[in-house]
Amino acid sequence: MSSFTSNSKISKYLVRVVLFLVFIFLFDRGLYYLLLKAESEFYIGNKFEEKFSQFVSGKDYNTLIFGTSRTYDGIIPFYLQFFLKQRIYKDAFQGKGPKYNYYLYKMFKKYNGVPKVVIYGVDYFIYTIKSDPKWMSQFDLKEEEKVDLFSAPLLLLKNKKRIDNFQNNILIRLQEQKSKEENEEDFKDFVKVQEHKGAAIANKKLITKEPPEFLHQDFPVYPGEEGAYFVKLLEELDRDGVTVLLIALPDFVGSHVTNVQLDKFIADLEAYRTRFKKLYVYNFNKFDKFPLWNENYFNDGGYGMTNSHLSPEGARLFSEMLAKEIKKHYAEE
Repeated sequence: MSSFTSNSKISKYLVRVVLFLVFIFLFDRGLYYLLLKAESEFYIGNKFEEKFSQFVSGKDYNTLIFGTSRTYDGIIPFYLQFFLKQRIYKDAFQGKGPKYNYYLYKMFKKYNGVPKVVIYGVDYFIYTIKSDPKWMSQFDLKEEEKVDLFSAPLLLLKNKKRIDNFQNNILIRLQEQKSKEENEEDFKDFVKVQEHKGAAIANKKLITKEPPEFLHQDFPVYPGEEGAYFVKLLEELDRDGVTVLLIALPDFVGSHVTNVQLDKFIADLEAYRTRFKKLYVYNFNKFDKFPLWNENYFNDGGYGMTNSHLSPEGARLFSEMLAKEIKKHYAEE
């Protein structure tokens, strides 16, 4: 009798555990779907294409710059235009990955025409970049996102970075609404990117002293998150006859040694040269090409940090060096 009672208690306990887990599963999936719906609604109707077309039409930009925040801070149109005497448009920022660049290029050539040169600041972590939904909402893609219900025990935990990013974008939107007078300038955001001369940071986040142990980051393999779109972009640029310059920007020395497979990264970029006849690779992330040890030329980076951004001083020097290297491509017919 006591054995029967004991088994009955265990059975009830197991049923409760199973019901609790089912509740957690359904709650997690339900809340995640609601967040996806809210995110989708939040990013609708920004009229980007209308503003973009007005800004670029008739200006005949012959050079287009792509990249993430490293390119935003490191490749400066102001200096390139001075040294190259070309008309340059830059669209680079944090969260603008290969998928974003692919669709932006299609829109760019629709209103500006095909550029002569595309300069692409390529990061060591290019295959792990996922374009921010905030930027992707600029294109009327009408894509239905597929969600694998069983991709992780908890979807909310798996997608924490995305959810945090969404919350951050909500706060940014609220902040923008507080300064309506500034937002009445339709082209403010476009002009800001073109005129940016680097980020001046008072308290630099540089790890200059090598610790006994620190992270060593392997090169992420293709295709990763959006590598397929990187190739689709290169294919379209090749069909359009555009000269493509893949640029490996400098890293502060600590980040340089943290990213232990830089040779593999450069070899990956060089491999594209066998497929695309007007594609060239420029590697400035070398001690004999740029003073990677100079703290004045970097805002952040260091041992154990995979990401590194140039300071305004570093960006000016780098942009001048880059201009001298690529000037020959504008003389080609």
